[in-house]
Amino acid sequence: MSSSLEDGKWSSIVSRLSEVADLEATARSYGALQRVRKVRRAEDLLRLALMYGPGHLSLRTTAALAGDGAIVALSDKGVLGRLRKMGDWLEHLLQRVLEQRRGLACGEAALTLALVDGSVVCGPGSTGSEWRLHARFDPGRGCFADLVLTQGKLAERVDRTRIEAGQTVIQDRGYARVRDFAAVLAAKADFITRIGWNALRLLDAAGQRIDLLQLVPASSDPVEHQVHLNGMSAPLRLVIQALPADGAERQRKRVARKAGKSGRKLDARTTTVAGYLILATSLSAQAQPRERIIEMYRNRWQIELGFKRLKTLGGLDRLPAIDPALARTWLLAQLIVAVLTDELAAAIVGFPP
Repeated sequence: MSSSLEDGKWSSIVSRLSEVADLEATARSYGALQRVRKVRRAEDLLRLALMYGPGHLSLRTTAALAGDGAIVALSDKGVLGRLRKMGDWLEHLLQRVLEQRRGLACGEAALTLALVDGSVVCGPGSTGSEWRLHARFDPGRGCFADLVLTQGKLAERVDRTRIEAGQTVIQDRGYARVRDFAAVLAAKADFITRIGWNALRLLDAAGQRIDLLQLVPASSDPVEHQVHLNGMSAPLRLVIQALPADGAERQRKRVARKAGKSGRKLDARTTTVAGYLILATSLSAQAQPRERIIEMYRNRWQIELGFKRLKTLGGLDRLPAIDPALARTWLLAQLIVAVLTDELAAAIVGFPP
């Protein structure tokens, strides 16, 4: 941890964050820096947050190292008090870095795809979803374009993160809702969303309900159908392709395990549909053929790897704090460093991590 106190490395972090925000002014305006009797500078507050969060130090060790490094002399209780007030400020800094990243031109690499998903973070002894990270991933840059942290009671929703006009939003089953489709279309964007057999009430042009199981193909070639939804004026395309035999078997075992863990009786239709990739999209056939729709959706694995990097390499899944204000500071400090690390890795190797 001593290396984190080296002036060269620390000054580069301060310099980067100072590009997007006035640290002193914003720390005061967001209530992080109030009394300057012991902590006189915003930089010192930021250093405490990064020692405690990305540094994975306890409050006591953070206080001890801060004192040894002549950063600030505080007890562990004093460090706790400062950290609890830093959430709004750190959230502002995170969003400013992401906003600047979104504004950088990157030519063809930007593409038009936006991968949207959410991930749960739990604290020690948790039995529920205490925190939820809502994310938008840019596969062109190979990094997160938007990160929003909320408490777990706020469910996943596509507009938790920014929707930009002209993009195609790729979503998994959790976003197969009319309100999410409408939010994307209202932003003048399009979507490709995976659905299950009972996620949506599919209708034909006459308003009669469609049995999804009657639409699945008998061969490995993809098929498509036009469907309607209540609450949406324009029809959608339904693109369906059978999974390879081994992939279908893995999916069926997965849904069986999930049903077993929750104590539910597995519906036979769930088992059948598990062998197919079923996508609903607002893209026209003239814009993208069915094969391309499937190809575009399969970029979704990149956001899963992004979450894995945050949790396994960055340690985001090792939240030590129970107190909500302290936990929020810990998580936001982790996310700031993760974003800066992605920038550094891309600059060094010349391509996304």
